[in-house]
Amino acid sequence: MCYTAFVQTPFYACGFLYSLKHNKILLLQSKAQEDQPCLYSMLGGEGIEGEEALVSFQRIVNKLLNVNIKSKDIHPVYDYCHSSNDKPSFVFYADIKNIKNISGLEEGTFSWLKFSETIKLKFNTQTKQDMVIGERVINAKLRDLLTPVAV
Repeated sequence: MCYTAFVQTPFYACGFLYSLKHNKILLLQSKAQEDQPCLYSMLGGEGIEGEEALVSFQRIVNKLLNVNIKSKDIHPVYDYCHSSNDKPSFVFYADIKNIKNISGLEEGTFSWLKFSETIKLKFNTQTKQDMVIGERVINAKLRDLLTPVAV
C-alpha cells in the first residue's frame, strides 16, 4: 500500500521521532499500575478515512506534542495488516534536528532513548517488532549516506 495514497478503510498510523545528532528516538511511556509495569509505545492513533497515512502521523504527532513536522522529514518504515483487528497499520519515523525544540514533553510520559536502551524496556510484541524494523530502516539509510558514491 502506498503511504501517500488516500486510505479508504479504517487504519492505524504510528511511529517515533528520531534525532540523528543525538542518535535517540522519542517513545511514549505509560504510567505503571500496581499490577503492571509501565509499557513503552510509539506515537500513534487512528487514521481518518480519506486521509493519507503520512498526514495522519503528522496530525497525531502535532496533537500529542504540539510539534509541526514537515512531510519531507517523515519517512516510511513499513506497513502491515494487524492480525488482531484486520486493520492496516503504517509505521513512520520523523527526523528531528533539535530535540530541545520539542517543549511539550511531560516528564515521565515521553522518553528520548537510544535503540540500545530499548532492549531493557517493556513493549507489546507488535511494537517491539516495529521498533526492530524501524532501527534497521534507519541503519540502512545511514549506511547509504556514509557510503561514498563511485564516479
